[in-house]
Amino acid sequence: MLRLMRQQLLSHWARSLALLVGILVAVSSFAVLSSTTESARLTVTGTVGDSRGAYDLLIRPRGAAQKLETDQGLIRPNSLSDVYGGLTRAQLAAVRRVPGVEVAAPLEVLGYATEPGSVSIDLAKLLPHGTRGTYELGRTWHYDRGLSTITQQPHTVFVTPYPLETRPGKRVVRQEADGRAEYLTNRYFEVLPSGERREVCKGGLRAEEQSTGLSHAVTCLSWSGITARNEQSAKEPSGPWTRVVFGFPVSYVIAGIDPEAEAELSGLAGAVTQGHYLTSAPPRQVPGEGDEAPGAVLPMLRSADAADDLVVAVTLTREGDDHALLSKRFDAGSRQLEHKVGERSEAVLGSLRATGPVTYDTDGDGTVRPRTVPRPDGEAAALPLDGQDVWFRSLVPQGEQGERPSALPEVVGSFDPGRLPEFDAASRVPLGTYAQPALTGADARSRKLLGGKPLRPASSPTSYIQQPPLLLTSMAAADWLGDHGYLTSEQATAPISAIRVRVAGVTGADAVSRERVRLAAEAIGRVCGLRVDITLGSSPAPLTVELPAGDNGRPALALTEWWSKKNVAARIIQASDTKSLVLLGLVLVVCVLFVANAAASSVRSRRSEWGLLTAVGWRRGHLFGVVLGELLLLGAVAGLLGAAVAWGAARALGVDASAGHVLSAVPVALAVAAASGAIPAWLASRVQPVTALRPAVVTGGRARMFAGVTGLAVANAVRARGRSLLGAAAVATATAATLLLLAATYAFRGTLAGSLLGETISVQVRSADVAAVVTMAVLSVVAVGDVLYLGVQERAAEFALLRAVGWGDGVVTRLVLLEGTLIGLLGSLAGVLLGGAAALWLSPGGWTALVLPACGVVAAGTALSAGAGFVPVLIQRRHPTARLLAEE
Repeated sequence: MLRLMRQQLLSHWARSLALLVGILVAVSSFAVLSSTTESARLTVTGTVGDSRGAYDLLIRPRGAAQKLETDQGLIRPNSLSDVYGGLTRAQLAAVRRVPGVEVAAPLEVLGYATEPGSVSIDLAKLLPHGTRGTYELGRTWHYDRGLSTITQQPHTVFVTPYPLETRPGKRVVRQEADGRAEYLTNRYFEVLPSGERREVCKGGLRAEEQSTGLSHAVTCLSWSGITARNEQSAKEPSGPWTRVVFGFPVSYVIAGIDPEAEAELSGLAGAVTQGHYLTSAPPRQVPGEGDEAPGAVLPMLRSADAADDLVVAVTLTREGDDHALLSKRFDAGSRQLEHKVGERSEAVLGSLRATGPVTYDTDGDGTVRPRTVPRPDGEAAALPLDGQDVWFRSLVPQGEQGERPSALPEVVGSFDPGRLPEFDAASRVPLGTYAQPALTGADARSRKLLGGKPLRPASSPTSYIQQPPLLLTSMAAADWLGDHGYLTSEQATAPISAIRVRVAGVTGADAVSRERVRLAAEAIGRVCGLRVDITLGSSPAPLTVELPAGDNGRPALALTEWWSKKNVAARIIQASDTKSLVLLGLVLVVCVLFVANAAASSVRSRRSEWGLLTAVGWRRGHLFGVVLGELLLLGAVAGLLGAAVAWGAARALGVDASAGHVLSAVPVALAVAAASGAIPAWLASRVQPVTALRPAVVTGGRARMFAGVTGLAVANAVRARGRSLLGAAAVATATAATLLLLAATYAFRGTLAGSLLGETISVQVRSADVAAVVTMAVLSVVAVGDVLYLGVQERAAEFALLRAVGWGDGVVTRLVLLEGTLIGLLGSLAGVLLGGAAALWLSPGGWTALVLPACGVVAAGTALSAGAGFVPVLIQRRHPTARLLAEE
C-alpha cells in the first residue's frame, strides 16, 4: 500500500502538488492567524484583565438599587449620595471577617447641609472717596451653563462720607435654611458736621445681616465708619465701611468615613493638599454658653472641587442714572466651601436634609426620562437658588427638631479629588466616590446649547445631577450626630449607606481574580444576608437622558450620562475567545471544502483504477486506506512545510508566534487531510468493477434544449451538483464569517458592552478578525476556481464542439463566468442567512443595521466567484479543438 501511494503521488505529481499547496496554504495561514488572534486575545485579556477600579464589591442596603439598574445591570453615578444609612456597624464587622476581604470601607451619607455663600463688592474701588448717594445693585443669576436665569429685585445701597450711628429697631422674622429666624433691625442716623443726626436707610439692614439677599433691602455704608449705640453705651466706630456683601444659600453632601479604611482603599490621605487628614478620635467636647447644652467640634475634610457653574452678573448704577458703574460676572459657585483650614463654622449643621432618589421612565430606544416631583410651597426659600427650578428629588428634614447641643464643624484639611490614584480610564466605576459628574450633550442641538461644555451638578439637592460628598467627617463624629438628634433614629441605628470592598489577591479581571471576587460576594451574601454588586470588570456605559425643560429658561436637553455597566470585562473576554474560535474554525472549514473538492475530483478521475484493484481482490478497506493515506501523507508534508512557512511569515509580519502555534500546523494539516479525504476515500471503496471498467455508453433519451448561455450555465452547474455545492459552501462560509465579524463588532459596541471598555477592545481585536475573514475569502475564491477548472477539464470536448459550431471565445468565457456567478450567488445568499442568524443571536433587534452590509457581502461574494472563472477560461482556450474532436 505504501509503495502504491508513493507511486500514485509521483505519477500524478501535478494533482498531488495542487493538493499539497492547498493544504500548505491552509495550515500556514491558520498557524499565523492563530498566533495573531492569540496575541489579540492576550491584548484583550491584558486590557480587560489589568483593568481594576477602586473596589471590587459594592454593598448597599436592600432597595437601594432601582429597577432600571437591576434590569440592565447598571449602577447610577453618585447613587450613594441619596442613600441614607441602612447597614449597621455589626454588618460591617461581619463583612470584614469574611475570608478574602482585604479592605471594607464604609460610607455614611449624613445628608445635605445648607449655609450662606456670599459675594463681596467694595465700593471704595468703584467710587471717588467721600461720595454720597444712593445706588442700585442688580443681580442676575445664571446656572445650567447660562441656560437658566434668575433675576433678583435690585438691592439699594446708600453711602455717606459722614459717620453713621445705629440704634435698635423693630424685630422681623425671616425664613432661613434651618427654619424661621428672628432679627432685630437697626435704625441708621447720619451724623452731620454740625452734630445733627438725620435718619437714613429707613427699614434697612446692614450688609452682614442680609441673609438670603432675595428681598428688596437697603444697605447703609459710610466712609467714616459706623457706631453702634444703645440706651446704655456706645461702641467705638467700626472704621470705614464701604463693602457690600450679599449672600445666597449653598448646599453640599456631608458623609462619614472610616479614615484608615478609606486611606487604604482610595488613597484619600495622599490627596490632602492643606491641613491634615482625618483621624478616628472622638469629637472634642466644648462647654455650652449660657443655657446651651455642651456641644462638640466635628472635624471636617473638605473637597477642593466644590464649584458648580453658578454665576452672578452684578450691575451697580446710581439712582436715577442708567449708566452702570459696575458690570461684572462673579463665579459664585467657586465660593462654596470657602472654609479655611482650622476655621470653625457654626452654621453648617444647623439642619440636615435627605433626598429621595430620581425615578425614570424608559422605552426601547435606550433613552431614559427622569420624572419630576411636586415642589412644595415655601420650601424653595431655604434652598440654593436653583431650588426654585424643577425638582427631581423629594426633600425631607433629617433628625429631630428642637433643642440640640451645638455641632461645630471645623475644617481640618482639604483634599483634591484629582490627586486620588488614577485607575484604568476604560474600566473605572463612575461611582468614584468623590468625583464630580459631568453630563455632555447627546445630540448636536444640546451640545450647541451647552456651548460644548459639560453640565455639572447644581447646588440644590433637588436638582437632577447628584453631588458627590463634599465634606467628610469621621465615623466617630457621625455617631455623635446620631446620638444627639441630628439624624433620624433609623439612620442612627444603621448609619452606613454603602460598604466598598477590595478582595485580597485580585490583580485584574482575569479568571482567577473573578473567581475570588465571586466567592467573596457569595460568602458576604450568605453569611451577612446583604445585597452585593460585583463592580470588578465594570466599565462606564453611556445612557441618554432626556432632561425636561426647566422653569427658569433652560430648554429640554438630551444628555449623555455615564453609568456603570457591571461584568463587562468577563463578557468581553468570553466573547472575544468565542468569536476568535469561531472564525478560525471557519477558516479550517473553507480549507476542508477546498481540499475535499480536489480529492473528490482525484477519485473520480481514477475510477477505472479503483475498479481494477477491486477486480483483482483488493478489499474496500484497502482502497479506503490508500486514498486516505495519500492525503495524510500529503498532509504530513504540507504540515511540516506549513510550519516553516508560518514561522517565516510570522517573523516577516512581526507576529509573536510561539513554537506551539507554529508546530500546530502539522496536526492541523493531518486533521484537514483526514476530514477532507474521508468521503472521497469512502466513495473510492464503493466503486463496482463492472461499472468502473465498462466504457461509457450513451443511452437513448429525450434531448433537452437550453435557453441560451444562461440556461446552459445552469445545466452545467446542476449536472455537477456535488462539486457546485462544495464551491457554494466555501463561499457561504466566507460570507457568513464576514457578517459574523460585523455582528461581533456590533455586539462589542452595543449589546455586549456599550461601554468605554467595549469601545477600546473592539478596536484592538479587529485586525486579526479581518485577516481571518480575508483568508477565508481568498480560499473560497480558489475553491470556486477549482470547481470551474475541473468542469472545464472534464468538458473540454464539449467546449471544442461549441467552438466548431461557431461559438466564439467571448461566448464561452461568458458561459464559464456565469457558472461561477451562479455558484457565488447561491453561496452568498446562504452565507448571509447564516451570518444574519448569528447577528440576530448576538444582537437581537439589530437586523436593520445589517441590511446594507448583507447586500454588500452578497454582491462581493458573487463578483469574486465570477472572477474566479478567468483562470479556467484561459486554460480552456489553450486546448486544441481539432485534437479534442478527434479523440471524442
